[in-house]
Amino acid sequence: MPIIELMEVARIGALFLPGDSLEEVMPPERRAYPLRVQSGNEFALGDEIDYDEHHFNALKRVLLLTERIEPSRKPSTALWIRRPESPARVEVMVAGRSLPHEGYQIQPAWPELIRAFEGLPTRWDRPFGTTVYYPIRNSDEDIVGVLEVSESTSLFAI
Repeated sequence: MPIIELMEVARIGALFLPGDSLEEVMPPERRAYPLRVQSGNEFALGDEIDYDEHHFNALKRVLLLTERIEPSRKPSTALWIRRPESPARVEVMVAGRSLPHEGYQIQPAWPELIRAFEGLPTRWDRPFGTTVYYPIRNSDEDIVGVLEVSESTSLFAI
């Protein structure tokens, strides 16, 4: 049986990821919170995240199912979003079985992730494995996030 390419795994997963749920994974008051807070830190507080349980669970379920599309690859998945107060920065909103190699911190977007936010599925061959990024769209066809699917080739990578 042929092994499914990692980009194809991401494409299939993206078909089932509800972009509207990704937009609404945080309750409305929490989505606006980083924009309202006036503090010395450009990202306000680090713990302003709260989740809408229904949307979070729907996204988590699809991520875990996506990881099972090609189990021989042992992929890990995550959903990245742009920060509302600083779109040049990104963070993981929901992860599958493990966090991505970059971790969960708010951080500047890197070229491969930026390309995916622009609508171009992107492959990144890294020293420790392959990562693909696939844009996630809402019902209006706006890109609201990026699906990361990573495959580690090293026991010590992730």
